[in-house]
Amino acid sequence: MYPPLPEHTLSRCLRAEFTKLRGSLALLLCLVAPVVVAVLMALIFNRHGGGDTPWRMYLMGNAATWAFFMLPMTVTALTVLVAQMEHGPRMWNHLLALPIPRRHVFFAKASVVMLLCAGMTIVLALLAPLLGFVSDAITPDRGLTGPLGWGELLRVLLRIYASAWLLVAIQLWAALRWRSFVPPLALGIGGTFVAVVATGSELGPYFPWLIPATALAADPSAVTIALVIGIAGGAACTAAMAWDLARRPLG
Repeated sequence: MYPPLPEHTLSRCLRAEFTKLRGSLALLLCLVAPVVVAVLMALIFNRHGGGDTPWRMYLMGNAATWAFFMLPMTVTALTVLVAQMEHGPRMWNHLLALPIPRRHVFFAKASVVMLLCAGMTIVLALLAPLLGFVSDAITPDRGLTGPLGWGELLRVLLRIYASAWLLVAIQLWAALRWRSFVPPLALGIGGTFVAVVATGSELGPYFPWLIPATALAADPSAVTIALVIGIAGGAACTAAMAWDLARRPLG
C-alpha cells in the first residue's frame, strides 16, 4: 500500500516540472521566440522606406507576427520539448508509478507550458516598444509617431495569450500521446500552414491555430468568439487530455 497522498500534490508536480526545465532548450526557446519577433519588426522599420509610422501600427505589427506565425510554431516546439523530457529517457513508467494522481502529472505539464507562454508574452510586451525606440533613434529621415499605446499592446497580447489555450492543449496532448516528435511537429506545422490559407474564411475564427490571430480583430464579436472558444475549449481539451493519458500506457 502506498502511504496517504500528501496535500498539494499538484503543486509538488509543478515544482518538479520547473526543476526539469533548468538548463533546458525549452527556456532558451521561450527567450529566443519573442526576441526574434521584436528584432525582426525593428529591422523592417529600419530598412523599409517611406514616411513616418504610427506607434500603434508598429506595435500591432509585432502582435500580429506573434499571433499568426511565431506563437503557433513556438507552442509546437515547446510542447515537444516538454514531452521529450519524459519520452527521451523513457521516464513514464517510473513517473506514473509514483503515489500521485496521474492526472496531476499532466495538469502540471499543461500549467507549465501556459506559464512559459505567459513569460514569452511579457518578454514581447517589453521588447517590442524598447526595440522600437532603438530603431526609431537610428533610422534617418523617418520615425515612429503618435502615442505609444503600450496599454493597448498589453490588452491585445493578453487576448492572444488567453485564446491560445486550446492550441496549447491540442499540441501538448499530441506531444505527450506519441513518443516520436514527428506527429506533433507535423500537426503544428500543418495547422499553422492551414491557418495562413484559412485567414479571412468564415471558419477561420474556429480553427485552433488561427484563434490567437482572431483575437486581433477589430470586430468585438470576433474577439469574443476567439476568447470563448480558446478558453473554454482549452479547459475542456486539457481535462480530456489528462483523462485520456492517465488511462493510457506511455512507457
